[in-house]
Amino acid sequence: MNTCLKNLLRTLLAVLMLTGVNVVRAEMCSAKFFHDGGVIEIAGSGIFTINAKMAFSQVKKTTAEVCQAKVRGFANYALMGMFTGASDLDHLMMINGNKSSLTKTSPGKSADAATFDLRLLNIFGYGAPIHSAGQRFPAQSFRLDLGDPNQATTPLTVRTGEKTVGARQSIQTALGQQSCWPVRYARNTDATVANLRGITIPVPSIQSQITDWFCPQANLVMKQEVEHAGQHGVIEVRTVK
Repeated sequence: MNTCLKNLLRTLLAVLMLTGVNVVRAEMCSAKFFHDGGVIEIAGSGIFTINAKMAFSQVKKTTAEVCQAKVRGFANYALMGMFTGASDLDHLMMINGNKSSLTKTSPGKSADAATFDLRLLNIFGYGAPIHSAGQRFPAQSFRLDLGDPNQATTPLTVRTGEKTVGARQSIQTALGQQSCWPVRYARNTDATVANLRGITIPVPSIQSQITDWFCPQANLVMKQEVEHAGQHGVIEVRTVK
């Protein structure tokens, strides 16, 4: 797969999985996986398939709310059964209270804000604790750029509606039965086109209904259900250690 197509596929997948929250909870510093040798593995099916693994190393914990770790791994994915791609993951994650940053650390490349992990594999929940059913998180809007970053890119706006917390339920997860909060919201993008080296590729509008299952005991969204154009997709955390 050429570089342009990989970049387009990566961005489209990010749109499909964007949860609208790019912050983590302070509790992540004490999460089950946040230690040297910690591992998270994710798999998903539906409009796209994905298999990804994140391994944690060089973990430093300054306080209960301030910590950092190297996050390395890989992601293999396919979109609508037509495009396939793969990406190595090599980032530095830093948590300070309810804020986080994830920057690339690959040798020979300038560090910049990462979008692949937090947007495609955003499983780390919300920047504020969930207290009760009916709690709401505000709508958000994001801009992504489609195309080869070395060429002219096409802006794409992603909108997530207001998020509403449902009644806590017991669900089966990779860590066993857990009591989790369902967080429901709409996620929409506008139709656009991406111009890649003289080739115009149409990008259809994407309108999805999302349910995140945030499990406080794990400090993770252990499952995300995606309804898109009558298709049902599920992305799940398969391994946490």
